[in-house]
Amino acid sequence: MKVRELDNNHDWTFGQGLANYLHQSDAIAQCVKTKLLSLKKDWFLARNDGIAWFDYLDKNPNTKQLEIDIKKQIFNIEGVISIDEFDILLDSETREFLIQITYTDKFNNSNEASFNVTDNR
Repeated sequence: MKVRELDNNHDWTFGQGLANYLHQSDAIAQCVKTKLLSLKKDWFLARNDGIAWFDYLDKNPNTKQLEIDIKKQIFNIEGVISIDEFDILLDSETREFLIQITYTDKFNNSNEASFNVTDNR
């Protein structure tokens, strides 16, 4: 797998030819991060990809269904073999989630991903 590297603003990097591409575990890690950042129905070519974050930012979110949705998206990434640890921390007052995932990729590397979700509508 080869993917174009993203910068800190999640934009593609350019100007260094093939050095702007990630390979193997780094590429898979970026795909996991991108999946976690994706909003369902946001990309017109893949309307079912992503997570319906706004559906979970209500007063009493269904965290079990959120976990199912996130795991489904992660397992659809080429190269992810297993999810070893998964945790959702919810602050019900501010309606913020902290998602923490540890997964193993096809290169037998264990990687961590964390993502903070807030309602900034």
